[in-house]
Amino acid sequence: MTEHLRIHIENDSTIGPLFEITPEMIARAEARRPEVKGRWTASYGRDLVEFERNVAAADGLLGWQFRHAEIDRLGPRLHWIQLTGAGLDHLLPLKWLPPRIALTNARGAHKPKIGEALFMSVLMLNNFIPALVHHQRARRWNQMFATGIAGKTLLIVGLGEAGGDAARLARTFGIRVVATARRTTSHIAAHEVHPPSALRDLLPQADIVMLTVPLTPQTRGMFGAREIGLMKPGAGLVSLARAGIVDDVALKDALARGHLSGCVYDLEDPSHRQFDTEMWDCPNMIYLPHSQTNDPARFMENVLDIFFDNLARALGGEPFANRVDPNLGY
Repeated sequence: MTEHLRIHIENDSTIGPLFEITPEMIARAEARRPEVKGRWTASYGRDLVEFERNVAAADGLLGWQFRHAEIDRLGPRLHWIQLTGAGLDHLLPLKWLPPRIALTNARGAHKPKIGEALFMSVLMLNNFIPALVHHQRARRWNQMFATGIAGKTLLIVGLGEAGGDAARLARTFGIRVVATARRTTSHIAAHEVHPPSALRDLLPQADIVMLTVPLTPQTRGMFGAREIGLMKPGAGLVSLARAGIVDDVALKDALARGHLSGCVYDLEDPSHRQFDTEMWDCPNMIYLPHSQTNDPARFMENVLDIFFDNLARALGGEPFANRVDPNLGY
């Protein structure tokens, strides 16, 4: 058991005010975990100004962007890093992470908004909204009639917190939910859960495919022309996947020739990734600018609840929740 911990909180102004952590927010979250009060001390930094001095005295680090390649040298006392988001592709590969430091993420902090956003995308695809928007832009009046969604099959590729929340909503609409997952063989909200190796056998069954896998060396390039070609003609795609998982060229081709009826694509800042600007005009495509999955009233509050749960665990000598496996990359 540790008696007292010093945690450095590093803010990054480049990712916007939604992700800002203030002393007032910390105080509200701490009030929900009174057992840690008086047993930890916080320091605050922004944009890595005096980061080296702050992290040198810290037992833990809460933040998103930091000098990770140097962290073993800069933070000799560090034994825990808590990320303020779920994804960590900006930190991959994790060869920089020394064994003495536990890396935890904020998996689950997007709930329930992320499930709502993903299921909204499912309903949009079932009702041909991407295609109707494309027709509107082309000033074409084209009626498209959609059947009800009950009884259709949703394939969730990478059934984790996000996909599980979407699956729960899908079940209430009478949708058959099939999934792939590395860490589980069953899920309360899925009718079937299969290993990732079953993906190609499952794709032809699905009316809508939802990608919620994290970016890792194993998932990079996993959804290419062959996988898209195996999808049922007229199926739709929801992609929460990060850059590098989906073959955008193959996706654009499948949409242009009508093999897929539509795609709802959660797109991170295109200035921070390789992005073909012709994709902006891709037919039957709707981009969500990586914002619909975040609830501005709840997201950081949820992150801080995860942080304080792990802080209590650290103080009590218990295993961390949401610990990242460096070998898997998530």
